[in-house]
Amino acid sequence: MAMVEVFLAPMVTFLLDKLASGELLKFLRRVGIDAHLKEWRMTLLIIKSVLSDAENKQTANEAVKEWLNELEILAYDLDDLVDVLNTEALQRRLAGTEGRTSKVRKLLPTCCADLSFSDFMFDSRIASKLQDTNDRLEILVKKISMLSLVENVRGLPERTGKRLQMTSLVDESDVQGREEDKEKIIEMLLGAESSGSPISVIPVVGMGGVGKTTLVQLVYNDGRVNDKFDLKAWACVSDEFDAFRVTKIILEAVLGVRCDYEDFNMLQVKLKENLLNKRFLIVLDDVWNENYGDWDILRRPFLSGKLGSKIIVTSRHQRVAKIMSPISAHHVTVLSDDNALSLLDHHALGTKNFDGRQDVKEIGESLVKRCKNLPLAVKAVGGILRTRANPKDWEDVFNNDIWINGENSEILPSLKLSYQYLPPQLKRCFAYCAIFPKDYEFDKSELLYLWMAEGFLHHSQQERSTEELGSDYFDELLARSFFQQSSFNSSCFVMHDLLNDLAISVAGDKCLMLDDKMKENLQSNISVKVRHLSFIRHFFESYQKFNLVSKFQSLRTFLPLPINKYVGQNFMSQRVLLDLLPKLYCLRVLSLSGYDSIYELPSSISNLRHLRYLNLTRTSLKQLPESLTTLVNLQVLILRNCDRLIKLPPGIENLINLHHLDIVNTDLLDEVPEGIAQLASLQTLSKLIVSKSNGLKLEDLGKLSLLKGEIYMTELQNVVNVQEAIDARLMHKPSLNKIRLAWSNNFDDSRNEMQEAEVLNALKPHENLSSLEIDFYGGTKLSSWIGDLSFSKLAKIRISSCKNCVSLPTLGHLPLLRELSIQGMNRVKVVGVEFYGNLCSEKLSFQSLETLHFEDMPEWEEWHGLLPELEAASKSRRV
Repeated sequence: MAMVEVFLAPMVTFLLDKLASGELLKFLRRVGIDAHLKEWRMTLLIIKSVLSDAENKQTANEAVKEWLNELEILAYDLDDLVDVLNTEALQRRLAGTEGRTSKVRKLLPTCCADLSFSDFMFDSRIASKLQDTNDRLEILVKKISMLSLVENVRGLPERTGKRLQMTSLVDESDVQGREEDKEKIIEMLLGAESSGSPISVIPVVGMGGVGKTTLVQLVYNDGRVNDKFDLKAWACVSDEFDAFRVTKIILEAVLGVRCDYEDFNMLQVKLKENLLNKRFLIVLDDVWNENYGDWDILRRPFLSGKLGSKIIVTSRHQRVAKIMSPISAHHVTVLSDDNALSLLDHHALGTKNFDGRQDVKEIGESLVKRCKNLPLAVKAVGGILRTRANPKDWEDVFNNDIWINGENSEILPSLKLSYQYLPPQLKRCFAYCAIFPKDYEFDKSELLYLWMAEGFLHHSQQERSTEELGSDYFDELLARSFFQQSSFNSSCFVMHDLLNDLAISVAGDKCLMLDDKMKENLQSNISVKVRHLSFIRHFFESYQKFNLVSKFQSLRTFLPLPINKYVGQNFMSQRVLLDLLPKLYCLRVLSLSGYDSIYELPSSISNLRHLRYLNLTRTSLKQLPESLTTLVNLQVLILRNCDRLIKLPPGIENLINLHHLDIVNTDLLDEVPEGIAQLASLQTLSKLIVSKSNGLKLEDLGKLSLLKGEIYMTELQNVVNVQEAIDARLMHKPSLNKIRLAWSNNFDDSRNEMQEAEVLNALKPHENLSSLEIDFYGGTKLSSWIGDLSFSKLAKIRISSCKNCVSLPTLGHLPLLRELSIQGMNRVKVVGVEFYGNLCSEKLSFQSLETLHFEDMPEWEEWHGLLPELEAASKSRRV
């Protein structure tokens, strides 16, 4: 049963702030509808005063729940209407003349697309929307007394609270009480083969949330296991068993590249060939299917493996284990009392043995029993208690009615309780994650961009950025174990499948994960109230797949997701691009990422005036329509890996709300428009091409004071005056921590060695730098700042094809340098003591170095100093 709840306090607060905008009031006063704005604001203030009471009563009172549902729909509609008015005001200001309407007309929705300025307030369509909003707000206010809603009722805490003295991130590698389980499974993997079959299947069985996957991950990554097997692969199966999909995942893991085979027989043949005479370990995680025939088909390629090959299967069901293997399953049980209590201690207090907190140990023991010693449940409750130091708070959690009322629910009571104790703003952010399929790995910054585009990250603290607030929200959900770090990709995160179920439950009909089976009966099963749509990206997306999406008039999210990490060709019907998407007027998030078939965007993209996020990664676009620059609300524009892109649109300076412009790996792009220098909110500019013509200049970076993350500055030989490099003010950009500097690979007579040296000196970055790459520099000596001790956070350095340099910089005393690559240094003959630095002992050099790589150094003759274990390998010029 869905536990859909409505929490509107953050959204109402957001609306109130939008309605207080001076720019908007000024515009509406001129068109004569400012009275509506003031009335809406007063009415929302009345509603906000009783929201806490309504939200607390909704689970027990259906009438209150219905009132909140009506308010939620109205809040979305009002947000859209205010956004249209705001956009109109903003566009008129940008146009500079209030009588000019040609650009403005593009931005208005169908309700007011043909309006002139003077007719704006008289148009029947806009007038109808204004009156309808007034009427609906009035009805909601009248119902307040009927429902006996009262003001200023304090419910569950709405703030995250002051944290205890511990890290904000949970250490997911801390696993309690599984040492014996781990060793038993490793023994089964490494032991002699007893059967005549080349492979054996080891089932690992246990209830949901008991830690099967975590246990097998520990085994999978153990060094002894790595040494035993030639190949390893991991496939998340989940409840929808698809032999084709699983086979494809395994083959791609074995090959390390994406496979575009659409024929199942070909897939199996290729997998068989790649497993032939190899000892392999394959993990099939979270298997539900009990059909022996499906398993028999899936296992056929495995039979080509070498004797000693193993398959680990995790499942909640003993019957699945029996079908897949005659071997007795390894059963993962709940934790012992002591281990469960230690896990709660770790997640709630960050201590051992309740050091200094004996006052809550007894109630902690009772809570662990309520969690039935289930690790996922214990971690969830620990997340609740992290910000609640008072023993009374611990007792309140123990006495919550959810423990009793949720006994027969499909959602664990502990998870429900953990969700209930989230502040409202975090509830919205978590529920939105229902758009992700089970086992989906997501990137933190990507999720923050989505939250930002959807309007979930609102605050009144001007000194903090929206992204910083989003990072706090994310870290809080991670600390409360709603998210966990991926064991396979340290930069990504996942949700446990039970938490995925919880997100789907609380999101209700607002989020829809469109799958292939669903589209066949979409008409009867799907609510038209869907606001956030996601789907797995496939080889070809037909218009029929999205046939009913046009009926989702309130849709805010259109998000394709990759089926796996490997890149391949994907195609989308032109009808989707031309006929469907431009009519989804309420879209905030639009991704067309990965569709190679997209060579151009229609000019009608300007219809999407609410758009905040546009992802065009790895499309075949050569340029963008100029109409895109009328999307004045756009915050994120991603053009990563658009390897055919040759031009950005003129007028890009009109995107005054743009925070992030990602143009990584756009090699044909030869110029960045100079108008970008006017984008005061810009935080991400991943590439600057120093052009001889009218593009963005190096000194223009000085105007972009908020830049952070990474930047690639190329064609630096075109810098004609060192003052340009000084004016870039890299030293004053503390959040810009990854920098790549590149000159031309053409070392002809036009190069000025002395000037290039001066430019490199002037491009000294802030001391927060963590990664530095230098390509094709033409000077004879690298700048001394590169090895300066002040760069104590520098972890990666790559110096490539600096053909005129005669020596290496001093790098040995950089304390955190882990990765060093030096290539194409044609004139370097000696790597001497200067490379290590003037330390009291050479043994103190390169204390953190993990990877050292030399390549293509034809004149290198001598290597003095330490690192003797690498000297033999260095003779091949590759270490």
